[in-house]
Amino acid sequence: MEGSSTKSIVLSYATFHVPVLLRSSRPEFVRLHDYGDMVHTRTRNYGQAAKSEVCARQETQIERRQRWANLLQQQHYYPVILEVLSEELPKHQTSTLIDTKDRISHIRECALILASAPLVLAAAVDGNLITHLLIKADLQKEYTLILDQAHHQPSIYLHFLADSYGAAPTPNQYMTIRSMIQDYLAEGSTSQHAHHLDNITPPTVSQSQSSLGHRKYLQTCHRSSARIDTLRRFCAGIQRRWTETPPYLRDTPMAFPPGECGYSKTSHIRMAQHRAHQSSNYVMNLVEDICTYLHRTKQFVQHFIMHQFIICLIFRPQQAAIAEIFCSGLLQVWVDDGGGFNAYPAGRSVATAGRVSAEEWEGYGRWVRRHSGLEGNLRVQREKSDEWRRALDGESGVDVEMLEGLDSGVDDGQEDGGDY
Repeated sequence: MEGSSTKSIVLSYATFHVPVLLRSSRPEFVRLHDYGDMVHTRTRNYGQAAKSEVCARQETQIERRQRWANLLQQQHYYPVILEVLSEELPKHQTSTLIDTKDRISHIRECALILASAPLVLAAAVDGNLITHLLIKADLQKEYTLILDQAHHQPSIYLHFLADSYGAAPTPNQYMTIRSMIQDYLAEGSTSQHAHHLDNITPPTVSQSQSSLGHRKYLQTCHRSSARIDTLRRFCAGIQRRWTETPPYLRDTPMAFPPGECGYSKTSHIRMAQHRAHQSSNYVMNLVEDICTYLHRTKQFVQHFIMHQFIICLIFRPQQAAIAEIFCSGLLQVWVDDGGGFNAYPAGRSVATAGRVSAEEWEGYGRWVRRHSGLEGNLRVQREKSDEWRRALDGESGVDVEMLEGLDSGVDDGQEDGGDY
């Protein structure tokens, strides 16, 4: 099935995935408009008589992700950037590493990131990066360039939980994983599975240690209350994802695989550490071991593992923190939402970016301009913002800050001596 492609019919701007069972071993998806449940993100005043007819509800994480994917495929960067930053920057109000008030600069860096790896990032957001890398030549070319250059340049890496065909767990399978985590967390009673889970990957844990309550993924120097709290939040997030999914889709692979992403100066080395469960993400490691155990015990037909990718390069010193923050929000990798395995705030572990010399950064920028579609994609963004500006020129009540953001988000000025 590696040669089959995901067929999509886009019938509306607001869409969701509906399974179409074909002869293949895994479902493909046709995107259909949900006419029965329109998404309204704002309530509008159509007059007193119409007020009661306005149906308003909060957009789900799945719907928002699909909308972002549609926008990126059409190269509409600005609304996506603005939404993601509006969600993520408030988490860093007290941070000394990033100025949350410098919104224009952050918009610019995010636009540069999207423009430098548009196909890879769009496929990652759309949840089909694994499958499309097998069949789409233009995506393969862009990804190979990024993957090779990441041996020499800081970058953002990504993990997706999926089977060998790129299919994510179903919502019901995700709930089975949740039940296993809850069993693993159990105190005051003997877990049915903890000893087996703690011996899927090294280091091993003895039966006597397990009986005394030792849990490999809950221990630091002692049983960590912080890790327990994080895993409970993750379980609540899984429950939320399951609840948001219509019942008829709960046995269909999730459109967006659960993920984890991060920054590294040496992403190939960092991914090898994650693969070996060394200095890694304990939520992600536990989930992967649970999936292996469920497959070995025949509870899951599929073997879900973490697929590793490098999704974009960092080529300006000020990009490291904001790129990790932006990509984490864009890919919805937070435990609280059930969309992934990240719990530690993004943008705080980027110290290695400060060890890159000015000369090296200059070289990284030259490489990206020469080998990526950055310049052409920025030109498209300028054309879109210029058209919007002309459309609103002379109108009263125009949001000046919005227009500045549109322009600055793709500005090619000489800030910091760069060419962007």
